[in-house]
Amino acid sequence: MLVLFRTIFFWTTVFSSLLFLVPFLFTLQSRPKAIHWIEQRWGRLLLFAAGVKTEIQGMEKIDPSRSYIIMANHQSYFDIFLLLFSPVLIRWMAKKELFKIPVFGSILRWIGAIEVDRENKSKAYLSIKQAVDKIRNGSTVLIFPEGTRSTAGELLPFNKGGFSLAILSGAPILPITIKGSHKIMAKGSYRVLPGSATLSVHAPVETAGLTLKDRTQLQEKIKEIFQNDLKDPSSLQMHS
Repeated sequence: MLVLFRTIFFWTTVFSSLLFLVPFLFTLQSRPKAIHWIEQRWGRLLLFAAGVKTEIQGMEKIDPSRSYIIMANHQSYFDIFLLLFSPVLIRWMAKKELFKIPVFGSILRWIGAIEVDRENKSKAYLSIKQAVDKIRNGSTVLIFPEGTRSTAGELLPFNKGGFSLAILSGAPILPITIKGSHKIMAKGSYRVLPGSATLSVHAPVETAGLTLKDRTQLQEKIKEIFQNDLKDPSSLQMHS
């Protein structure tokens, strides 16, 4: 019964707060600092509504003056709310279907999200080009290299697109490992269970000077960081 109440309370908070924010996001869409401020406060509100406590390790590794490609493992829809802590404004890469949702699709456009068509290779290339342009203009882009959520917190195979983006843009990859979110909101479920989650920010991995021939090696390097930390939280020290 308590879980049902928490779930209803959380999703009511999500949708009511989004509707409240619509006029502000529309008005402030050309002011990224204001959008960032709103996103951070919205994230805190939703964590409170879900009854979720978070621990963030390695925040000092983020330089707010730099642009990054943030790569995070993907355990749950809740990962999105957890990542709103970022001290830099994130440009989200979202599948095209999300842009078709009334109101929500408009919000994605107002906050500068990048539409991705996974089924059309030529349009997917245009999405990468758009992301490269945004990064070179000072934006930070978030990518889930697994492409979809895992079922029990395990690490799934990586897609190569994000690593192509990193090399073409020359921006450093900022790996972030998320632990515990699959217990808060499991894949295939919208039920919310109060709990705790840990986000570990690892040292940026530079990509300047790399070519697409280095893509596989770069992918393996990021995967190793993820695997080490997900198996042993203490291994964060290995990448500091």
